Amino acid sequence: MRISIITLTIDSSDYVDEAIGSIEHQGPYELEHIVVHDGADGFTRRLAQKYPHIKFVGGNGTGATAAAALGVQASTGDFILLVHSDDRIRPGVLGRLASEAAARPDVRIWTGGAQMFCTLPDGEELVVRRMVGEDMTRLSLENVCDDMPLLSARFCHRSVFSQIGNFDPMFSESSDREFLLRATIAGVREGSLNVVVSEMRVHDESRTMHFRKGFTPPYLEEHVHIADQWLARKDISAEVRRFLRNWRAREMARLIVYQGRARQWAEAARAFFREELADPLWIFRALTIVEARRLRHRLYNAKAVDRLRLTETK
Repeated sequence: MRISIITLTIDSSDYVDEAIGSIEHQGPYELEHIVVHDGADGFTRRLAQKYPHIKFVGGNGTGATAAAALGVQASTGDFILLVHSDDRIRPGVLGRLASEAAARPDVRIWTGGAQMFCTLPDGEELVVRRMVGEDMTRLSLENVCDDMPLLSARFCHRSVFSQIGNFDPMFSESSDREFLLRATIAGVREGSLNVVVSEMRVHDESRTMHFRKGFTPPYLEEHVHIADQWLARKDISAEVRRFLRNWRAREMARLIVYQGRARQWAEAARAFFREELADPLWIFRALTIVEARRLRHRLYNAKAVDRLRLTETK
């Protein structure tokens, strides 16, 4: 079996050596590691001299989603995994994938778990959240939309991309969620590896894995557009339609709250009244956010989060 690992880098990818070093090359598989670099040639030359086994692809300067799509197009593996340049792969998971895939060739997506970690100024690492087990990781509407989509913990067979398409550059901030939502609705067959696959680093420079306050996450508006795109279709089930209507309302509510916290009062007011005019019942759908919030906070290490925040304020 051949496995393709795709890593996306930019000139400020400070942890890329750690990401590359976490990938095991010896095992019952062939390994192809592709780095798609969206930046200066000097960065690529440095990595190429240090890691001659890596295949390098130049990005087109239009962001991470387009770079990921280029990586998929350049890959030749049976299974494909995207690893961010600030994340790590746990030891032994590639061998486990090879074993499980050989036993069940019908499975198109093999899902593992993930854990979020941060590094304190003294070098100590803290695990902020651990997500493992089918309840937290399986490819479901609830997990993909209301929790972390965990693309970096899912090995996707290349036939999945043939079936549902590549990553969509229209959703540059949430292409992983949009892609896995397509896979979920399409009913792509999934299996569980039941081990942690990826370690995702929490740090201030990350666009998504951070605890910064006072800004409005750009992916929330994209979530609304994703839901609208699906709700305009006639070929989805009543169950999927109901879920997406409620998810859209939840994400609108989150968007308005974030805008308020960021003192974007005019934007928040316009969004609220626009939703009221379009659907007077939207606020009742938004109340389903209580259960969604529970999903997003499963197995957080509250003490680790508090310690990280305390360190950042010093």
